[in-house]
Amino acid sequence: MSAHVHLVHHGHAGTTWKRWLVEFSVLVLAIAGFYFGITNWIKNDFQLSLMVLGWFLGPAVIYGFGYLWCLPDALHEIPLDQSRTMRQRWSDFTLLSSFFATIVIVGAYTRAIWVNYSYISVPVAVALVFACCWLLAACAVASEKYLSWTIPDADAKALSGWRDRVRVALKTWGTWLVDLLGVKRAVVIGALLALSSLLIVVSGTIFGPEYKGYEILAGNYVWPTVEGINQPALQGPLLRTHRAVYVLGLLVAILALVRILPWQRSRSAGTGRTLAILAGAIALFEITNCAIGNIIMQLLQSWGALALWLLVWVVPAAIWLMYSLDSRANRDRAHVAIMLFYLPIFLNAFAFWILHTYLSPGYGIFIAGMLLLWWGIARNEHEIAERQASRES
Repeated sequence: MSAHVHLVHHGHAGTTWKRWLVEFSVLVLAIAGFYFGITNWIKNDFQLSLMVLGWFLGPAVIYGFGYLWCLPDALHEIPLDQSRTMRQRWSDFTLLSSFFATIVIVGAYTRAIWVNYSYISVPVAVALVFACCWLLAACAVASEKYLSWTIPDADAKALSGWRDRVRVALKTWGTWLVDLLGVKRAVVIGALLALSSLLIVVSGTIFGPEYKGYEILAGNYVWPTVEGINQPALQGPLLRTHRAVYVLGLLVAILALVRILPWQRSRSAGTGRTLAILAGAIALFEITNCAIGNIIMQLLQSWGALALWLLVWVVPAAIWLMYSLDSRANRDRAHVAIMLFYLPIFLNAFAFWILHTYLSPGYGIFIAGMLLLWWGIARNEHEIAERQASRES
Protein backbone atom coordinates (compact mmCIF):
# COMPACT_ATOMS: atom_id res chain seq x y z
CA MET A 1 0.00 0.00 0.00
CA SER A 2 2.78 2.42 0.93
CA ALA A 3 4.62 1.59 -2.27
CA HIS A 4 1.46 2.33 -4.27
CA VAL A 5 0.98 5.69 -2.52
CA HIS A 6 4.64 6.57 -3.13
CA LEU A 7 4.26 5.77 -6.83
CA VAL A 8 1.12 7.87 -7.20
CA HIS A 9 2.48 10.94 -5.44
CA HIS A 10 6.14 10.81 -6.37
CA GLY A 11 6.46 8.61 -9.43
CA HIS A 12 8.95 5.77 -9.76
CA ALA A 13 11.71 5.67 -7.15
CA GLY A 14 14.31 5.71 -9.92
CA THR A 15 13.27 9.25 -10.88
CA THR A 16 13.79 10.71 -7.41
CA TRP A 17 17.24 12.01 -8.34
CA LYS A 18 15.66 14.18 -11.06
CA ARG A 19 13.39 15.85 -8.54
CA TRP A 20 16.31 16.37 -6.18
CA LEU A 21 18.33 17.90 -9.01
CA VAL A 22 15.54 20.36 -9.83
CA GLU A 23 15.06 21.26 -6.17
CA PHE A 24 18.81 21.79 -5.75
CA SER A 25 18.96 23.93 -8.89
CA VAL A 26 16.03 26.07 -7.73
CA LEU A 27 17.72 26.56 -4.36
CA VAL A 28 21.04 27.52 -5.97
CA LEU A 29 19.35 30.02 -8.30
CA ALA A 30 17.43 31.58 -5.41
CA ILE A 31 20.55 31.87 -3.23
CA ALA A 32 22.56 33.34 -6.13
CA GLY A 33 19.81 35.86 -6.85
CA PHE A 34 19.65 37.08 -3.26
CA TYR A 35 23.45 37.08 -2.90
CA PHE A 36 24.20 39.11 -6.03
CA GLY A 37 21.13 41.27 -5.47
CA ILE A 38 22.09 42.22 -1.91
CA THR A 39 25.76 42.65 -2.90
CA ASN A 40 24.89 45.14 -5.62
CA TRP A 41 22.33 46.84 -3.38
CA ILE A 42 25.07 47.44 -0.79
CA LYS A 43 27.20 48.94 -3.55
CA ASN A 44 24.29 51.33 -4.29
CA ASP A 45 23.80 49.82 -7.74
CA PHE A 46 20.03 49.48 -7.31
CA GLN A 47 19.25 48.94 -10.98
CA LEU A 48 21.70 46.05 -11.35
CA SER A 49 20.44 44.64 -8.05
CA LEU A 50 16.87 44.45 -9.34
CA MET A 51 18.03 43.01 -12.67
CA VAL A 52 20.03 40.29 -10.93
CA LEU A 53 17.03 39.34 -8.80
CA GLY A 54 15.03 38.91 -11.99
CA TRP A 55 17.80 37.00 -13.74
CA PHE A 56 18.04 34.36 -11.01
CA LEU A 57 14.70 34.34 -9.20
CA GLY A 58 12.75 34.27 -12.47
CA PRO A 59 14.23 30.93 -13.60
CA ALA A 60 13.94 29.60 -10.03
CA VAL A 61 10.19 30.31 -10.02
CA ILE A 62 9.69 28.88 -13.53
CA TYR A 63 11.62 25.69 -12.76
CA GLY A 64 9.94 25.27 -9.39
CA PHE A 65 6.39 25.62 -10.67
CA GLY A 66 7.13 24.02 -14.04
CA TYR A 67 8.95 20.84 -13.05
CA LEU A 68 7.51 20.31 -9.58
CA TRP A 69 3.89 21.44 -9.96
CA CYS A 70 2.60 21.91 -13.52
CA LEU A 71 4.65 19.38 -15.52
CA PRO A 72 6.05 16.78 -13.11
CA ASP A 73 5.59 14.10 -15.79
CA ALA A 74 8.57 15.70 -17.56
CA LEU A 75 10.53 14.14 -14.66
CA HIS A 76 8.61 10.85 -15.07
CA GLU A 77 6.36 11.61 -12.10
CA ILE A 78 2.58 11.37 -11.88
CA PRO A 79 0.97 14.77 -12.67
CA LEU A 80 -1.37 16.31 -10.12
CA ASP A 81 -3.77 17.48 -12.86
CA GLN A 82 -4.59 14.43 -14.97
CA SER A 83 -7.61 16.07 -16.65
CA ARG A 84 -5.26 17.78 -19.14
CA THR A 85 -2.60 16.23 -21.34
CA MET A 86 1.06 17.14 -20.96
CA ARG A 87 0.84 19.19 -24.13
CA GLN A 88 -2.14 21.19 -22.81
CA ARG A 89 -0.43 21.82 -19.48
CA TRP A 90 2.69 22.96 -21.32
CA SER A 91 0.62 25.41 -23.33
CA ASP A 92 -1.13 26.72 -20.20
CA PHE A 93 2.13 27.13 -18.29
CA THR A 94 3.99 28.76 -21.19
CA LEU A 95 1.21 31.23 -21.92
CA LEU A 96 0.95 32.28 -18.28
CA SER A 97 4.75 32.57 -17.96
CA SER A 98 4.87 34.69 -21.11
CA PHE A 99 2.11 36.91 -19.71
CA PHE A 100 4.05 37.67 -16.53
CA ALA A 101 7.25 38.12 -18.55
CA THR A 102 5.42 40.61 -20.76
CA ILE A 103 4.36 42.61 -17.71
CA VAL A 104 7.94 42.73 -16.41
CA ILE A 105 9.39 43.64 -19.81
CA VAL A 106 6.83 46.37 -20.48
CA GLY A 107 7.31 47.78 -16.97
CA ALA A 108 11.10 47.79 -17.21
CA TYR A 109 11.21 49.41 -20.63
CA THR A 110 8.51 51.93 -19.74
CA ARG A 111 10.78 53.14 -16.96
CA ALA A 112 13.83 53.06 -19.27
CA ILE A 113 12.01 55.06 -21.96
CA TRP A 114 10.77 57.55 -19.37
CA VAL A 115 14.27 58.09 -17.95
CA ASN A 116 15.97 58.34 -21.36
CA TYR A 117 13.20 59.88 -23.48
CA SER A 118 15.34 62.88 -24.42
CA TYR A 119 18.19 60.69 -25.73
CA ILE A 120 16.32 57.99 -27.66
CA SER A 121 13.80 57.61 -30.44
CA VAL A 122 10.62 56.94 -28.44
CA PRO A 123 8.59 55.60 -31.43
CA VAL A 124 11.32 53.07 -32.27
CA ALA A 125 11.65 51.99 -28.64
CA VAL A 126 7.89 51.57 -28.20
CA ALA A 127 7.61 49.67 -31.49
CA LEU A 128 10.33 47.24 -30.38
CA VAL A 129 8.62 46.64 -27.04
CA PHE A 130 5.35 45.93 -28.87
CA ALA A 131 7.10 43.60 -31.34
CA CYS A 132 8.79 41.73 -28.49
CA CYS A 133 5.49 41.17 -26.66
CA TRP A 134 3.84 39.93 -29.85
CA LEU A 135 6.77 37.60 -30.59
CA LEU A 136 6.61 36.23 -27.05
CA ALA A 137 2.95 35.32 -27.47
CA ALA A 138 3.62 33.87 -30.94
CA CYS A 139 6.50 31.73 -29.63
CA ALA A 140 4.27 30.35 -26.86
CA VAL A 141 1.62 29.41 -29.43
CA ALA A 142 4.23 27.98 -31.83
CA SER A 143 5.73 25.79 -29.09
CA GLU A 144 2.31 24.22 -28.44
CA LYS A 145 1.78 23.63 -32.15
CA TYR A 146 5.25 22.09 -32.36
CA LEU A 147 4.43 19.63 -29.57
CA SER A 148 1.12 18.82 -31.26
CA TRP A 149 3.09 17.11 -34.01
CA THR A 150 4.09 14.34 -31.59
CA ILE A 151 1.91 14.58 -28.47
CA PRO A 152 -1.80 13.86 -29.07
CA ASP A 153 -4.48 16.14 -27.68
CA ALA A 154 -7.57 15.12 -25.73
CA ASP A 155 -10.72 16.62 -24.32
CA ALA A 156 -9.94 18.50 -21.12
CA LYS A 157 -12.05 19.70 -18.25
CA ALA A 158 -13.16 23.28 -18.89
CA LEU A 159 -11.76 25.69 -16.31
CA SER A 160 -12.59 29.30 -15.59
CA GLY A 161 -10.87 32.16 -13.84
CA TRP A 162 -8.52 35.03 -14.55
CA ARG A 163 -5.67 32.70 -15.52
CA ASP A 164 -7.70 30.99 -18.22
CA ARG A 165 -8.93 34.33 -19.56
CA VAL A 166 -5.34 35.54 -19.72
CA ARG A 167 -4.27 32.38 -21.54
CA VAL A 168 -7.08 32.64 -24.06
CA ALA A 169 -6.31 36.30 -24.76
CA LEU A 170 -2.55 35.68 -25.13
CA LYS A 171 -3.10 32.60 -27.28
CA THR A 172 -5.47 34.51 -29.57
CA TRP A 173 -2.97 37.34 -29.90
CA GLY A 174 -0.06 34.98 -30.65
CA THR A 175 -2.11 32.90 -33.08
CA TRP A 176 -2.77 35.98 -35.21
CA LEU A 177 0.93 36.31 -35.94
CA VAL A 178 1.52 32.58 -36.45
CA ASP A 179 -1.40 32.28 -38.90
CA LEU A 180 -0.54 35.56 -40.61
CA LEU A 181 2.97 34.40 -41.37
CA GLY A 182 2.11 30.93 -42.58
CA VAL A 183 4.84 28.61 -43.80
CA LYS A 184 6.23 30.30 -46.90
CA ARG A 185 5.91 33.81 -45.49
CA ALA A 186 7.81 32.75 -42.37
CA VAL A 187 10.64 31.30 -44.48
CA VAL A 188 10.80 34.26 -46.87
CA ILE A 189 10.60 36.94 -44.18
CA GLY A 190 13.05 35.06 -41.93
CA ALA A 191 15.56 34.58 -44.73
CA LEU A 192 15.30 38.22 -45.86
CA LEU A 193 15.75 39.46 -42.29
CA ALA A 194 18.83 37.30 -41.79
CA LEU A 195 20.35 38.37 -45.11
CA SER A 196 19.54 42.04 -44.51
CA SER A 197 21.92 41.96 -41.52
CA LEU A 198 24.70 42.10 -44.11
CA LEU A 199 23.77 45.72 -44.93
CA ILE A 200 22.18 46.96 -41.69
CA VAL A 201 24.27 48.23 -38.80
CA VAL A 202 25.26 45.23 -36.71
CA SER A 203 26.90 47.12 -33.88
CA GLY A 204 27.43 50.62 -32.66
CA THR A 205 26.77 53.09 -29.83
CA ILE A 206 27.83 51.43 -26.57
CA PHE A 207 29.16 48.36 -28.39
CA GLY A 208 31.78 50.35 -30.30
CA PRO A 209 32.15 51.75 -33.82
CA GLU A 210 29.32 51.15 -36.25
CA TYR A 211 29.83 48.36 -38.76
CA LYS A 212 27.72 46.01 -40.84
CA GLY A 213 27.39 42.28 -41.33
CA TYR A 214 29.49 42.07 -44.47
CA GLU A 215 32.43 43.44 -42.47
CA ILE A 216 32.14 40.44 -40.14
CA LEU A 217 32.40 38.17 -43.18
CA ALA A 218 35.51 40.06 -44.25
CA GLY A 219 37.03 39.51 -40.81
CA ASN A 220 37.31 43.23 -40.05
CA TYR A 221 34.95 43.21 -37.06
CA VAL A 222 33.34 40.74 -34.67
CA TRP A 223 29.86 39.87 -33.46
CA PRO A 224 28.78 42.45 -30.85
CA THR A 225 28.16 40.05 -27.96
CA VAL A 226 31.78 38.84 -27.96
CA GLU A 227 33.51 42.20 -28.07
CA GLY A 228 33.90 42.35 -24.31
CA ILE A 229 35.80 39.06 -23.94
CA ASN A 230 39.08 39.82 -22.17
CA GLN A 231 40.58 36.35 -21.88
CA PRO A 232 43.24 35.86 -24.60
CA ALA A 233 42.80 32.08 -24.50
CA LEU A 234 39.06 32.45 -25.16
CA GLN A 235 38.98 35.41 -27.47
CA GLY A 236 40.32 33.81 -30.65
CA PRO A 237 38.28 30.58 -30.59
CA LEU A 238 35.04 32.33 -29.60
CA LEU A 239 35.39 35.04 -32.22
CA ARG A 240 35.95 32.42 -34.92
CA THR A 241 33.01 30.35 -33.61
CA HIS A 242 30.59 33.28 -33.71
CA ARG A 243 31.74 34.30 -37.16
CA ALA A 244 31.30 30.72 -38.42
CA VAL A 245 27.78 30.57 -36.92
CA TYR A 246 26.88 33.84 -38.63
CA VAL A 247 28.18 32.60 -41.98
CA LEU A 248 26.29 29.32 -41.55
CA GLY A 249 23.10 31.25 -40.75
CA LEU A 250 23.40 33.26 -43.95
CA LEU A 251 23.97 30.06 -45.93
CA VAL A 252 20.89 28.42 -44.37
CA ALA A 253 18.83 31.51 -45.27
CA ILE A 254 19.94 31.30 -48.92
CA LEU A 255 19.28 27.55 -49.16
CA ALA A 256 15.85 27.98 -47.53
CA LEU A 257 14.89 30.63 -50.09
CA VAL A 258 16.01 28.42 -52.95
CA ARG A 259 14.11 25.48 -51.50
CA ILE A 260 10.71 27.22 -51.56
CA LEU A 261 11.00 28.60 -55.10
CA PRO A 262 7.94 27.61 -57.18
CA TRP A 263 10.04 25.85 -59.79
CA GLN A 264 12.14 24.01 -57.22
CA ARG A 265 11.31 20.31 -57.51
CA SER A 266 14.16 18.80 -55.51
CA ARG A 267 12.59 18.82 -52.06
CA SER A 268 13.97 15.77 -50.33
CA ALA A 269 12.85 15.33 -46.74
CA GLY A 270 16.44 14.89 -45.58
CA THR A 271 17.49 18.31 -46.89
CA GLY A 272 14.54 20.05 -45.23
CA ARG A 273 15.16 18.37 -41.88
CA THR A 274 18.83 19.32 -42.04
CA LEU A 275 17.98 22.96 -42.74
CA ALA A 276 15.43 22.97 -39.90
CA ILE A 277 17.97 21.51 -37.46
CA LEU A 278 20.63 24.03 -38.51
CA ALA A 279 18.24 27.01 -38.31
CA GLY A 280 17.00 25.91 -34.88
CA ALA A 281 20.52 25.32 -33.57
CA ILE A 282 21.70 28.74 -34.80
CA ALA A 283 18.67 30.49 -33.30
CA LEU A 284 19.22 28.70 -29.99
CA PHE A 285 22.94 29.53 -30.11
CA GLU A 286 22.28 33.25 -30.48
CA ILE A 287 19.42 33.31 -27.97
CA THR A 288 21.41 31.57 -25.23
CA ASN A 289 24.39 33.79 -25.99
CA CYS A 290 22.18 36.88 -25.82
CA ALA A 291 20.69 35.81 -22.48
CA ILE A 292 23.76 34.43 -20.72
CA GLY A 293 26.21 36.92 -22.18
CA ASN A 294 24.29 39.80 -20.60
CA ILE A 295 23.96 38.12 -17.23
CA ILE A 296 27.16 36.30 -16.51
CA MET A 297 29.65 38.67 -18.12
CA GLN A 298 28.63 41.27 -15.51
CA LEU A 299 28.96 38.88 -12.57
CA LEU A 300 31.68 36.36 -13.44
CA GLN A 301 34.84 36.17 -15.50
CA SER A 302 34.77 34.94 -19.07
CA TRP A 303 35.69 31.39 -18.01
CA GLY A 304 32.66 31.27 -15.75
CA ALA A 305 30.46 32.48 -18.57
CA LEU A 306 31.88 29.85 -20.91
CA ALA A 307 31.32 27.10 -18.33
CA LEU A 308 27.68 28.11 -17.86
CA TRP A 309 27.10 28.45 -21.59
CA LEU A 310 28.50 24.94 -22.15
CA LEU A 311 26.28 23.65 -19.35
CA VAL A 312 23.24 25.14 -21.06
CA TRP A 313 24.15 23.29 -24.26
CA VAL A 314 25.66 20.02 -23.01
CA VAL A 315 23.09 19.02 -20.37
CA PRO A 316 19.96 19.24 -22.59
CA ALA A 317 21.80 17.49 -25.44
CA ALA A 318 22.85 14.68 -23.10
CA ILE A 319 19.28 14.28 -21.80
CA TRP A 320 17.89 14.18 -25.32
CA LEU A 321 20.45 11.62 -26.52
CA MET A 322 19.78 9.53 -23.42
CA TYR A 323 16.09 9.19 -24.32
CA SER A 324 16.26 9.46 -28.12
CA LEU A 325 16.25 5.69 -28.53
CA ASP A 326 13.66 5.09 -25.78
CA SER A 327 9.91 4.77 -26.09
CA ARG A 328 7.88 7.56 -27.66
CA ALA A 329 6.36 8.53 -24.31
CA ASN A 330 9.81 8.94 -22.74
CA ARG A 331 11.01 10.97 -25.74
CA ASP A 332 8.02 13.28 -25.37
CA ARG A 333 8.74 13.74 -21.66
CA ALA A 334 12.39 14.48 -22.37
CA HIS A 335 11.37 16.91 -25.09
CA VAL A 336 9.09 18.84 -22.74
CA ALA A 337 11.76 18.78 -20.01
CA ILE A 338 14.29 20.36 -22.38
CA MET A 339 11.82 22.97 -23.61
CA LEU A 340 10.97 23.85 -20.01
CA PHE A 341 14.69 24.16 -19.28
CA TYR A 342 15.08 26.73 -22.05
CA LEU A 343 11.88 28.68 -21.28
CA PRO A 344 13.41 31.22 -18.82
CA ILE A 345 16.43 31.60 -21.12
CA PHE A 346 14.11 32.49 -24.00
CA LEU A 347 12.18 34.96 -21.84
CA ASN A 348 15.36 36.67 -20.67
CA ALA A 349 16.81 36.75 -24.18
CA PHE A 350 13.65 38.38 -25.52
CA ALA A 351 13.92 41.06 -22.84
CA PHE A 352 17.44 41.90 -23.99
CA TRP A 353 16.50 41.49 -27.65
CA ILE A 354 14.78 44.89 -27.43
CA LEU A 355 17.97 46.61 -26.29
CA HIS A 356 20.15 44.77 -28.78
CA THR A 357 17.82 45.55 -31.67
CA TYR A 358 17.65 49.23 -30.72
CA LEU A 359 21.45 49.57 -30.44
CA SER A 360 22.36 46.97 -33.03
CA PRO A 361 19.50 46.45 -35.53
CA GLY A 362 21.39 43.91 -37.64
CA TYR A 363 21.99 41.66 -34.66
CA GLY A 364 18.37 41.78 -33.50
CA ILE A 365 16.84 41.07 -36.89
CA PHE A 366 19.29 38.21 -37.48
CA ILE A 367 17.99 36.48 -34.33
CA ALA A 368 14.36 37.12 -35.33
CA GLY A 369 15.11 35.91 -38.85
CA MET A 370 16.62 32.62 -37.69
CA LEU A 371 13.64 31.97 -35.41
CA LEU A 372 11.21 32.54 -38.29
CA LEU A 373 13.35 30.37 -40.57
CA TRP A 374 13.32 27.50 -38.13
CA TRP A 375 9.57 27.70 -37.61
CA GLY A 376 8.79 27.97 -41.32
CA ILE A 377 11.09 25.13 -42.39
CA ALA A 378 10.08 22.81 -39.54
CA ARG A 379 6.37 23.40 -40.15
CA ASN A 380 6.81 22.89 -43.89
CA GLU A 381 8.58 19.57 -43.33
CA HIS A 382 5.81 18.45 -40.99
CA GLU A 383 3.15 19.27 -43.59
CA ILE A 384 5.11 17.42 -46.31
CA ALA A 385 5.41 14.36 -44.03
CA GLU A 386 1.67 14.47 -43.28
CA ARG A 387 0.79 14.60 -46.98
CA GLN A 388 3.11 11.70 -47.76
CA ALA A 389 1.62 9.65 -44.91
CA SER A 390 -1.94 10.34 -46.09
CA ARG A 391 -1.07 9.27 -49.65
CA GLU A 392 0.57 6.07 -48.42
CA SER A 393 -2.42 5.21 -46.24
